[in-house]
Amino acid sequence: MPHSEPPPPAAAEPAATAALTDCVVVPRFIARAAARDGAEADALVRAAGLPTALRAPDTARMPSAGTFRLWREVLTRTGRADAGLLTAMRYRHGHFDLVDYLISTAPTLGEGLALGARHVHLVSSSSRLTTDVSGDEVTVTYDILRPDHEMRGVVAEFVLAVLTGQLRHGTGKALSPIRVSFAHRAPRRTTAHADCFGSARVDFGAPADTLTLHRRDLALPMVTADPALAAIIKRSAAAFPPPPLGPADPLPGLRTAILAQLADGRPSLSSTARSLAVSPRTLQRRLAESGTTWRAELDSVRRERSAGLRRSGTDSAQRAAARLGFAETRSLRRAMNRWDARDTGRAAAPAPRPEQEP
Repeated sequence: MPHSEPPPPAAAEPAATAALTDCVVVPRFIARAAARDGAEADALVRAAGLPTALRAPDTARMPSAGTFRLWREVLTRTGRADAGLLTAMRYRHGHFDLVDYLISTAPTLGEGLALGARHVHLVSSSSRLTTDVSGDEVTVTYDILRPDHEMRGVVAEFVLAVLTGQLRHGTGKALSPIRVSFAHRAPRRTTAHADCFGSARVDFGAPADTLTLHRRDLALPMVTADPALAAIIKRSAAAFPPPPLGPADPLPGLRTAILAQLADGRPSLSSTARSLAVSPRTLQRRLAESGTTWRAELDSVRRERSAGLRRSGTDSAQRAAARLGFAETRSLRRAMNRWDARDTGRAAAPAPRPEQEP
């Protein structure tokens, strides 16, 4: 049942953020790997609104949203839920430009992995890779900033399969992770998962998209190591720092977890904590340590999502309210007035009355 809650406290405004983009080599590879011929590849990128992707210079950037649309076209044409994995099987070293060489020229797997994670924005500013060492294991977590939730599973499978391919190329070994975990539900068939990840255990319905290796694997030497070329590649990569993306999540995947709940109309701290595999108290503590609150984070995600809906202009007020997790359109209007007041700098705007929210 809806209940009355005060508006969230005003949070510090983040620095201006850059549009999320992918290097053109990403949609180009996807289209060519998924297509039977050049004509079909061209049809795919045109249908996705990326008509120049096949012929643009390698330095060009394309909207990340366009890559998501491309994946949707690939799934529609192939009818394969495992299209991300099938596409990743076509990966060969060099397809992803500087990032491939940052990894392959490093002296060890661990250093290559660290460089790849640090510079993943070179191929996609909408992607984030983080590593966590715990005991005898190291876990790589993949997260997408402002994801397309329908395509998230396909993209996560593609990225972790390509990463496995990159590490196999660099070490010269048929390396298999200990396990690979995905946040989406288990598909009907998992043959392609075994083909991509070898003997790794593959889990579904996990809190995050992750790939876990033995800690000792970090010390594996890269047979492709090249100190002289590595120095040149690092200098080239340093010329392209990551774009400003605002503050990071207090917990990896927080914003994604909130977004997933908005459509259900009942976003809550407890359900978000459950999806992140932490207790509500731990989530509150991490939020406080980051100088924020649950209500402020929810408001921030709603505000960002609302901006996208307003740009598309395809939803009615009632449908937009539902997609943002509001119980009624009046609550959405009040929130939008508050967001607009911040945007225009009207510091003296009257405080809104308590609003009805789920």
